[in-house]
Amino acid sequence: MHSWRVMLDRTADGHEMKIVLASESPFRKRALDMLGLACEVCPSRVDEKSIRDTNPADLTRKLAEAKAHKIASEHQDAVVVSGDAVASKNGSIFEKPRSLEEAAKFLRELSGSEFQFVTALAVLNSVNGKMLSTVEVSDITFRPLVEREIQEYIRTYAVMNFAGALKATLFCASLTEFRASITS
Repeated sequence: MHSWRVMLDRTADGHEMKIVLASESPFRKRALDMLGLACEVCPSRVDEKSIRDTNPADLTRKLAEAKAHKIASEHQDAVVVSGDAVASKNGSIFEKPRSLEEAAKFLRELSGSEFQFVTALAVLNSVNGKMLSTVEVSDITFRPLVEREIQEYIRTYAVMNFAGALKATLFCASLTEFRASITS
């Protein structure tokens, strides 16, 4: 078990460190709010396509850590929190779609199948350079979708913002035959 206390040290001049969320994700912001942690939101704008790995867990960790490092370089008195997620099926990695057509393609490929949803979290203390990161893998069983459902889904939700075009709170509730096991 890692000690998160070391991440919240005071700066050299004794000031309390601020928390910077390196993401525009409302889900990550809500998670910090639920913990009672006030934060500044500062999206990293990392070129995610320049960071590659064929292993989904390694890819999400690399992306989360790259985002944390980028924002830490701009905020020398902060604890930076960042994350990333992908869906993975049979060796294929589904990141955020680049178009609505690609989002529909992702949903067709995942429809009626089992796949993994891989999420990484990185926390970096910009004062002492200490980084903690973790990766969680959830096994998902996705119910079959008909084309009408896919088209309605991509018209209704901001699918371009979600790994695999999957809005996590929605796909868990309505698109899956719920069977999730989480492993680190």
